[in-house]
Amino acid sequence: MSQAAPATAAQPTPPTPRSRGMRLPLKVKLSLVIIALVFLTVSLVSAFLIRQEQVTLTAEMTKRGLTIAENLSAGAKSSLLASDELTLNVLVKDAMKDPDVAYVAIADENGTVLAHSDVGEIGKPITRPAGLEQLGSAPLVRTYQTKPKGEVIDFAMPLVFSDTPVGALYLGFSKQAITDALAHAFWRAVIITGAMVVVGVLGAIGLSNLLSRPIFRLVRGTRAIADGDFNVALPVTSRDELGTLTESFNQMARSLREKEMIKHAFTRYVAREVVEEILKDPEHLVLSGERREATVLFCDIRGFTPLSERMSPEDVVILLNEFYTLMIETVFKHDGTLDKFLGDAVMAVFGAPISHPDHAVRAVRTAIAMQAGIAALNDARMRDGKERIQVGIGVSVGEVVAGTVGSGERMEYTVIGDSVNLASRLESSAKPGRILISGRTYDKVRDLVDVVPLGPIKVKGKEEHVEVFELVGHREGA
Repeated sequence: MSQAAPATAAQPTPPTPRSRGMRLPLKVKLSLVIIALVFLTVSLVSAFLIRQEQVTLTAEMTKRGLTIAENLSAGAKSSLLASDELTLNVLVKDAMKDPDVAYVAIADENGTVLAHSDVGEIGKPITRPAGLEQLGSAPLVRTYQTKPKGEVIDFAMPLVFSDTPVGALYLGFSKQAITDALAHAFWRAVIITGAMVVVGVLGAIGLSNLLSRPIFRLVRGTRAIADGDFNVALPVTSRDELGTLTESFNQMARSLREKEMIKHAFTRYVAREVVEEILKDPEHLVLSGERREATVLFCDIRGFTPLSERMSPEDVVILLNEFYTLMIETVFKHDGTLDKFLGDAVMAVFGAPISHPDHAVRAVRTAIAMQAGIAALNDARMRDGKERIQVGIGVSVGEVVAGTVGSGERMEYTVIGDSVNLASRLESSAKPGRILISGRTYDKVRDLVDVVPLGPIKVKGKEEHVEVFELVGHREGA
C-alpha cells in the first residue's frame, strides 16, 4: 500500500527589509534645524515689527489729518457765512501743499461745492465715494480704496456755527506714504533676514560640527570595541552630557580591556570554558560545590628527580615548559580542564565544569595523544642531544565534588573525591610509557579502545582490589 508523501512544511517567508530612505548625517540635521529656527525667528520678529510700524504710522497719519481737518473747519466757518469763496479756495490750496493730502472739498449746507482741490467740481453737488456713511452731526473718519490714490483716510467734518449747520468739510489723506514706508521696512527686513540666515548657516555649521564631533568619536570607538579593540580612550572635551557620556564610554572600554586581560591570562592556566563560566556570572562563585560524574587524568614524568640532577637549572626549566605546553595543548584540544600542576605532573578533569556526556572518551583520547606527543618531543630532544623522558598516566571515572575552593582573596576550581585519588594511584602504578585506566572507565569506552587486562590490583589507599586495564590504543574509526 503506497503512502502519500508528507506535505512539505511551508517555509516562512523571510521579512522584506524596509526600504531605507536617504540618511542625513547628524550635523546636517542640526544645521537644518538651527537654520530653520533662525529663519522662523527673524521672520516672525520682522513681521511683528512691520505690523507695529504700520499701526503706528496709521495712527500718526490719522491724528495729523484730523488736526488739519479741524484747522480747516475753523477757518472755513466764517468764510461760509460771508460767502467768501475766494478765501475758501485759498484754504483748500494751502491744505493741498501737504503731499499726503489727496483732496479737499468744502460744501454749503445744501451740498453744493464752494471750494475743491479739483476746480472742475466747484458749483456741483458734492459726490462721495460709494459705501461711505452720510455725514451727520458728528465728524466721521473712514478709510476706503481708490484706484488712482490707493488707500485713503477720509475725514468728514460738519461745519456748525452757533448750533446752525453752515456746510461740511471733506479731506482725504493718502496712505501712500505709509505704503512706501512699509515697503522700505519690508525690504530692510528681507536684507536683515538674509544676513541673519547667512550668519545662522555659518553658526549652525560650526555648532553642528562642534556637537557632532564627540558623537562621531563615540561611534568610531563603539565600532572599535565591536571589532575587539579594547585599547580605546576618547578625549573628554566638555563637561556637559556628551562629556559624561564619553567618560562612561572610556570606563566601559577600560572594564572590557581589564576583563579581556584577565580572560587571556586565565586561559593560560585553565580551559576557556572555565573562564567563560566564571566571567559569565562571577557573583555565583561559591565555596560549595556540586556532585557530578567526571573523568580525572594524572600524568607524571618518570624519574624526574635523578634526571633533573643531571641537568642544569636552565635545561630543567626548558624541559618543564616543553612538557607543560604539550600537556596544556593536548588537554584543551579535547575540551578538558587543566586542574593543576603538581611539580612534574599535571591533573586534568573532563566533564567539569562544562558537562560532556563523553567525558571518559575525551580523557582516554587525551591520554593517547599525550603519549604520542611525548614520543614526538623525545625525537626532538634526541636530535638536540638531550635525554628522553617517559611519563605514566592514570585515568579514572567516578563521582566527584566539583567547585571553587579557597578564600575571598584567592579561589581555585578543582574536583575532589575517590575517583581523583584512584586516578592518582593508577598514575603512580603505571610503568613508564604506560596508561592505566580503571574498570569503570573501561566500561565507558570498551567499544572504542584496545586494552590489556591487568586483573585486580591492590591500590594504595583502598582496601579492595581495583580492576585495572592498560590502554594500548584506540580502534580504527573510533
